[in-house]
Amino acid sequence: MLSDRSKGSSYVYADYNATTPIGKNVKESILEVLSLQTFNPSSLHRRGQEARKVLQDARDNVRNFIGVPDNKEIVFTSSATEANNLVMAGMKEYQHVMSAIEHPSILNSARNPHIIPVNKNGVVDLVELEKILNKLKGNKILVSIMMANNETGVIQPIKRITEIVHKFGAVCHTDAAQSIGKINVNMEDLGVDLLTLSAHKFGGIVGSGVLIFDKKLEIKPIIFGGGQEKGLRGGTENVVAIAGLSAALHNIPELLVKMKEIEVLRDQLEYELPNLTNIFGKNSERLPNTSCIYMSGVKNDVQLMNFDLNNIAVSNGSACSSGKIEPSYVLLAMGATKEQAECSIRISIGWETKCKDIKKIINCWYSIYNQKAINSDSGDLY
Repeated sequence: MLSDRSKGSSYVYADYNATTPIGKNVKESILEVLSLQTFNPSSLHRRGQEARKVLQDARDNVRNFIGVPDNKEIVFTSSATEANNLVMAGMKEYQHVMSAIEHPSILNSARNPHIIPVNKNGVVDLVELEKILNKLKGNKILVSIMMANNETGVIQPIKRITEIVHKFGAVCHTDAAQSIGKINVNMEDLGVDLLTLSAHKFGGIVGSGVLIFDKKLEIKPIIFGGGQEKGLRGGTENVVAIAGLSAALHNIPELLVKMKEIEVLRDQLEYELPNLTNIFGKNSERLPNTSCIYMSGVKNDVQLMNFDLNNIAVSNGSACSSGKIEPSYVLLAMGATKEQAECSIRISIGWETKCKDIKKIINCWYSIYNQKAINSDSGDLY
């Protein structure tokens, strides 16, 4: 249960990149599936076939709303993390190439990866990508570049990257978990061979991820069982969470329209912060809802605590890393100093964010900053 403090109208949720509020139609869809009471899609009886239809409808929705070509397969996983692990661990015989700012589920599951640097604006160095691909020529190569970074919101030129990767006969994967519902994602247009999604990043519930991949690729399973999900993911499917994902996909067109308003709010937030504030990736194309902001001299855990005490939820970066406050490797890869990386937070707003919420975030930011100045004058460390 949520605490009273986090349920009130004065509570500001600005951590959409960690997880999103559940859509109304998603809740309705989940309740409808729960009313079936028994659901194993592998069962041959009527109840089992009802559950199987939920999965098939969800696959159809993924295909329709994400622009998935007919030559691609769709497999449900428990999360984008599992889907990313399946790509890396299931394609071990490939040389793994990835950017320095990939999600830990990619970086930590890769085999001896070749790392592509990013520039100070957080964009992958395409010249270095070509150099690495040229060096690895003759090998089976898998390149994984996230579509948009979860900490800075910086969007990568995936279509151009895919063209370069295919020129060298390599395979291209993109983790699009942070992009869905914020910018247009069309797999056919991007041209990638594999693509990862996560339901709870666009109004679904935790427990459902998707891996889409070219049928010609051979991927080995990492979870063994009864041969579910094309033999790539053993275990009974989470029908409830998948039904939620299916419903959330219907909301994407509306969310994309809403993002125009959200971008205005994000820009208002950044405009009203002092000039000495550094906003990482500001000179790059970014997700319309994301700001990664440096506050000089105030550690991010102190900022988070103060925001939380004022009923505002923000993040120090990837929610997957919460509990181990350390400098962001993403910001360090962009050339940030250790102090900058330790004093930066992520504000990610969304479809329930209002103008008054932005004003409250700004006022709280100044309160924290001014308190830092008072403490500095008194000789205290903040």
